[in-house]
Amino acid sequence: MVYKMAQITLSQKKPIKKPHLPIEAEVITPDNFSNKTIEEISELILWRGNKQLHIKDLFSIKSNDWSSSVAKDIDIVLTGDLYQFKRIGQKMTAGSIHIKSSIGMHLGYLMNGGKIVVEGNTDDFAGANMKKGELIINGNAGHYLGGSVRGEWRGMNGGKISVNGSVGNETGVWMRNGLIEIKEDAQMFLGMHLHRGSIIVHGNVTERAGAEMTGGTIVIHGKLSKLLPSFDFISEIDEISIDNYDLIKGQYLEFHGDFAERKQGKLFLRKDKNKHHL
Repeated sequence: MVYKMAQITLSQKKPIKKPHLPIEAEVITPDNFSNKTIEEISELILWRGNKQLHIKDLFSIKSNDWSSSVAKDIDIVLTGDLYQFKRIGQKMTAGSIHIKSSIGMHLGYLMNGGKIVVEGNTDDFAGANMKKGELIINGNAGHYLGGSVRGEWRGMNGGKISVNGSVGNETGVWMRNGLIEIKEDAQMFLGMHLHRGSIIVHGNVTERAGAEMTGGTIVIHGKLSKLLPSFDFISEIDEISIDNYDLIKGQYLEFHGDFAERKQGKLFLRKDKNKHHL
């Protein structure tokens, strides 16, 4: 018997006209759709500034054999120009969301389970403060990926984020646990205030990686342009072990830091691209 999720597709009716006020769309989660009819889902409330909208005002809704399913059995598909939609997937605990375009800020904020896949890019704060689940971004991610929102000093605390493109500044800021993997490049302050967890970058990183980190692990396969002076070289190694990840083999330089803090984490740089740090 093949397991089949109940799929519901929200197709944007038309692009949002200027001014480009963001739309608060935290109701779009499998949890909020569970045990509801299509009609009840269409009436769920979104906000654009001080204007109240309903899902049916912005999206046409299609479903295959919808039967008021529970969250773990729901797959939400979103299509359209969605860069103004914020907080999709907020606090979701199960099920899946598939976004066939780029998406706005705070995607998967406080996510506590389930899976989100984005075919395009994400704006800032994707996966912020997430606790469990998986977030896959096939394009690029903005700033503060897997970090903490303003006013918080605890970032991502579990789960996994995978980015097939590049990321902005402060990826993993205040990260407490979990895994972030970036296939291309990262900008400044990668893993700033990192406490626990792991960040792996396959491309290059500009500078200040691991600033004020007190634990955790950062692995950079590409070139780190500038290394903070508060990191100490420890040794050359030929393999790196990370929880819930395949053993990394190759020649790497191991640094510990940030010695501006009382505790330190580990920073691994691929040797052949980072000899300028010795």
